Amino acid sequence: MRTLIVSIVVAALMVAPGPAFASQQNAPRVDEAKLFATMAAAIPLGSRIKLATSAGRRMTATLMNVTADAIVVKRDTRTPEAAQTIAFAELAQLQLDQNRGGMSVGKAIGIGLAAGAGAILTLIAFALQLD
Repeated sequence: MRTLIVSIVVAALMVAPGPAFASQQNAPRVDEAKLFATMAAAIPLGSRIKLATSAGRRMTATLMNVTADAIVVKRDTRTPEAAQTIAFAELAQLQLDQNRGGMSVGKAIGIGLAAGAGAILTLIAFALQLD
């Protein structure tokens, strides 16, 4: 009996797709290249960005210029590289890099502990010198 009910429910779902499937089928195609151009124009020049191309290449770079159909970036690497032009049609992801190497909570706690330990050791050394 249980398998009969499951079979009927599965068959009903396959025959008549619900509104969830219809909304995915009727979604308008968006021109992502124009959206990436708008996003890139809003990012200040000289900012660090993270991007990914449709070919799967990911990089962190500095935004140097924004043209009508591409961006010019310089990769953040140990050895200097030439600037690269990447067309908006090739982009799959573009975002401003918020992690700028600032101080994390763990780093601040470590510095505080080290300073406190240094101060305590200095006081102990002075106390030993007085006796």
